Amino acid sequence: MTPRRTGRLVLRPRSLRGRLLLAVLALAAVVLLALDAVVYGALRGYLLDRTDTTLRAVRQRVAQQLSEPGAEARLGNDVRLLGASEFHLQLHRLDGRVRELAPGLRDPSGAAPKVPDPLPRAGDREPVTVGPMRPGGPEYRMLTQRIPGRGILVAAVPLDQTQGTLRRLLIIEAAATGGALVLLAGAGLGILRRGLRPLEEMAHTADTIATGHTAVEVGPADEDTEVGRLGLALNTMLARQQATQDRLRRFVADASHELRTPVTAVLGYADLHQQGALTLPEQRDRAMDGITREALRMRRLVNDLLLLARLDAVPTGDHSPVGLAVVVREAVAAARAADPDRPLSVTAPDGTEVHGDAEQLRRVLDNLLANVRNHTPPGTGARITVRTTAVTDVAYGTRPGPPGNGRPYDTEAATPGGARVEIEVADEGPGIAAEALPQVFERFYRAAPAPGGDSSGLGLAIVAAIAEAHAGTVALTSAEGEGTRVTVSLPLDHARDRRAVT
Repeated sequence: MTPRRTGRLVLRPRSLRGRLLLAVLALAAVVLLALDAVVYGALRGYLLDRTDTTLRAVRQRVAQQLSEPGAEARLGNDVRLLGASEFHLQLHRLDGRVRELAPGLRDPSGAAPKVPDPLPRAGDREPVTVGPMRPGGPEYRMLTQRIPGRGILVAAVPLDQTQGTLRRLLIIEAAATGGALVLLAGAGLGILRRGLRPLEEMAHTADTIATGHTAVEVGPADEDTEVGRLGLALNTMLARQQATQDRLRRFVADASHELRTPVTAVLGYADLHQQGALTLPEQRDRAMDGITREALRMRRLVNDLLLLARLDAVPTGDHSPVGLAVVVREAVAAARAADPDRPLSVTAPDGTEVHGDAEQLRRVLDNLLANVRNHTPPGTGARITVRTTAVTDVAYGTRPGPPGNGRPYDTEAATPGGARVEIEVADEGPGIAAEALPQVFERFYRAAPAPGGDSSGLGLAIVAAIAEAHAGTVALTSAEGEGTRVTVSLPLDHARDRRAVT
């Protein structure tokens, strides 16, 4: 609550509680002062109106009496009977002399009104306010009346009672307003402390997190209040951050484990050569073949890791129209060259285009066909189909979550959308066990060891990351003994959507 001073300027409080309390007090002060002004103005108007009414009645009565012969002699008794002994009555004669009427009715020590020169216009119904003859006296309300043949009657009444009443009202209003502001400040401070305590706890939790303790939660997580929704959002953010860190640690550990095997093999061959154990030419040839094989394996693994890192960092690269039929036929030709005995059927109509990266889409097909070679018996057939559809119906679906996390989820309802292109690779192999389906898109996960030992567990993770980078999804359905079907769904109008956004 202590304001911060900069030079001669006093700035507002830095804390949210102080600023809120200051704003509430300022608003309450404005409202209370406005209310005080309204009450003061209303009472002042009422008192003046009552005083003016009495003053008019006295002026009229005295003017009537002065119009009668010999009225000045008995005027004092009549004025006393009117209850107007505090009135100042003067008769300004036509010859310029001024006569006090009934002077014995008033307190001699009282200050007389200061009669203006010239006099106010005689006969006006609205009185004027004049000051006293000497300082310290009350103000007066004054009226004049022309008396035919006698002069001008001046009637004035002091406002000491009215002003005293208004002064007491000001004192009461000041005390009430000050007391209300003090009570409001105390109550508001208590309410703000209680209401903002969750924010202070969140700030303390944030400080704790900043020191490295991430396994904490921010409370409260109540969706019914703004502070609760903030706590819920922070808890969600912390949970995602913790999950990301866990995935990153697991990813680094898995990558280290995968790289350890080829590195160990290369070092083993080098150690054999250093010890002189490779004396025969055929032994040295086998060692060099092993080193080359392990080096190629490391290169494939590093390339896969670099691709995933690029997709995680920049999921949308330079995209352009890509003809899927051409990409599919090139991938199938390469797969047939790698495994000539495996029957592959292709259905890819010409003219089907998506907006994307041709090299990455080719990588999707290469990985899916490599999975068919690595995880199905030799000679097992596969079908590659490209089709256009409006919605995608999936019985069991798996797609990546946020970029690069490869977290699966179940999709039991149709996924609505515009026109989409589906690339489906279905094999007739043994299928995947049901318990392995939720993890098939996790990085370095292997449902079963590849017969050739070439699988790194990154193939489907790369497929999922590339699909997401193209605003698409991946669905996998499989049952033991019935084969596996992987469907990559891409938006057909993705190029137009990107131009609209930019």
